[in-house]
Amino acid sequence: MDSSQAFLADLRQTHLRHAQTTEQVRGLHVPYHRRGVLSIPAFKMAAGGDPAVEGRSQSLKLMAGAKRFAVDSLFFDLEDAAPDQPEFKLFAREFAIEALLSTPMPDRVIGFRPNNLRTEYFEKDFAQVLLRAGHRLDYVVLPKSESADEVADVARLLRQALRLAGVDRPVWLEVLIESPRAFAQAQRIAAIPEVSALVYGAYDFARCVGAQVRPELWLDDHRTVRQLLPVLAAAEGKEALDAVTAAIPLRPTKPAAWTDLQFQQALSGQDISLGSVGEDFVQAQKRRQRALDLTLRDAQDARALGFAGKWVLHPDQIAPIQGAWLPSRAQALRDLAVVASYALAGHGGSGAEVAGHQMADKAVIGALWWDVQAALRGQVLQLADIEATGTTLDMLQRAVVTRSQQLR
Repeated sequence: MDSSQAFLADLRQTHLRHAQTTEQVRGLHVPYHRRGVLSIPAFKMAAGGDPAVEGRSQSLKLMAGAKRFAVDSLFFDLEDAAPDQPEFKLFAREFAIEALLSTPMPDRVIGFRPNNLRTEYFEKDFAQVLLRAGHRLDYVVLPKSESADEVADVARLLRQALRLAGVDRPVWLEVLIESPRAFAQAQRIAAIPEVSALVYGAYDFARCVGAQVRPELWLDDHRTVRQLLPVLAAAEGKEALDAVTAAIPLRPTKPAAWTDLQFQQALSGQDISLGSVGEDFVQAQKRRQRALDLTLRDAQDARALGFAGKWVLHPDQIAPIQGAWLPSRAQALRDLAVVASYALAGHGGSGAEVAGHQMADKAVIGALWWDVQAALRGQVLQLADIEATGTTLDMLQRAVVTRSQQLR
């Protein structure tokens, strides 16, 4: 074999060795979609009540009522949202199991958060919820993770529990990154097959490094971690979820003279005269609007950084958070037109197009494709809109891939 033949043979073998490598993009190995993730306390009781009676009634009512919220995902929280007392933790566990078994939510992605691995509650939380209600779960939120080895051990236990419970489908781990050591191992954690997402826990992270989470400034204060977490997750085909916006949009007290409709109109920002209700109401409404504005700002920033969604602290945050990942119809149609133009041009011999003042090559349309997919998922766009461009969904999907069809 002469040198040119040796080169071509080496070239061929190198190509074949790497041709099957899958390009890692966000969510490649995640089977569900969610933008907002709402925590629901597994234990709630007015002071002085009997946990077995009033506690059970209030807790189950709260968890069952969660299905009225138009949020993509929710989880029942046995950790931070349940009082740190053994008696209350036991009841929270039992109430969460009862709620999972009695309140099906087939249109939601459902999870639960046990207490962390280093507490006395973890073993029973993990075993009992999974063995008794694992068939109702899509994921487990793993708090206070410290290392990839730790998460891998929990993943092994998760597989065992699902087998014992007779659950023949995956239940995933969404791992909170709340410490500098966990962040340093974030990609290794994301590489564990059972992990679907890394979740930024801003307040615990700040506690560990002696930082602060200031509502107006935390986007800049935490910029490095927030920029890197979606990258580290996407490097393994997983997703990242952003931390809560802690400015809570508390509702002002409804004025006695107002109807429910007037109150709802005021809360939604419609033009209702506030002069007759007093300065306290006006200021409370302004604080609420400021909190909602911060939520929308944070969510839009998270979307721009590549986060797949964001945790929700208060139900009124659901709309701005989920809306940040849903383009308007006008924007979706513009993005679709660029993608379709590129796909059609490819059939005519062009590898790049100019759409208005924007270059449209495979990289550009691949970024726009996220919004098109979100619009299709949210029914902002319909398949008829794609057909109107002279393309098909398969044609557009083919246009954004970066490898040959026969190598898929």
